[in-house]
Amino acid sequence: MLKVLFVFLSITVLNLPAFAESRFFTIQTGVPAIYTNLSTPAFGAYTSCDPFIMKVDGVKYYMMLKSGSGYSYKNLLGCSGKKSSLFEPLYNLESDGDTTKLTADELERGGVRFVKVKNNGYLDVNNKNSDFDLKRISYIDMTRLRISTGPRPYGNFDVYVKKDSGSLKKVISRTTMHTLHYVKSLFD
Repeated sequence: MLKVLFVFLSITVLNLPAFAESRFFTIQTGVPAIYTNLSTPAFGAYTSCDPFIMKVDGVKYYMMLKSGSGYSYKNLLGCSGKKSSLFEPLYNLESDGDTTKLTADELERGGVRFVKVKNNGYLDVNNKNSDFDLKRISYIDMTRLRISTGPRPYGNFDVYVKKDSGSLKKVISRTTMHTLHYVKSLFD
């Protein structure tokens, strides 16, 4: 396992000059639990670009921070600077004192959009009418954030969406590592 991780890190480091941007990769050796840290073999926990993605009714949306001067991959939530945990970008949106959930109001105050991925694979950043409506989001459950220790690390989080009937639908969403080349290709 360590050899595979070493090869992956070596390839990542060797490709850094090709992208001409700084990139970091954090190794985690345990999963946080309620009273302790559960021991695990070393695994990658997060990088400098782990966008947050939600898929509702077959349509994929990326969480993005609003911008007044154009959009780039750095506007994607999870791709705008160093972080000390995979879910830190979600934690930073907390603004009402209730750390168990992020509400639509908190997402709005944090300047978050859920930007649709068009059929051609590009993000529809210039058409806010195609965004997932924040009024349809009840909350993001901050008590059930999960990290996978698989070969390609990712985290899951639950978004509760209001259905037309008024009931809630749980949408299991994901944050996962992407290469800078891939996230840059989301913008036309």
